[in-house]
Amino acid sequence: MCLSAEALALFLNIIGSDLVSTEPGRIIVHATEGDVTYVARDDQWCTMGPQLDRMARFDALSTE
Repeated sequence: MCLSAEALALFLNIIGSDLVSTEPGRIIVHATEGDVTYVARDDQWCTMGPQLDRMARFDALSTE
């Protein structure tokens, strides 16, 4: 999932800076369920969150 820089800035302002850490080209949101990392890609900020969630659900199904 990718967001424009403006959309990511709005999201980060809503959640507050105490949940966010940054590195060059990377923004990490420290969420209750785990960290979410946004990586700069061209003019957008992208995360693998939806793909990771999908893989976790498949792993859970395969162990049932």
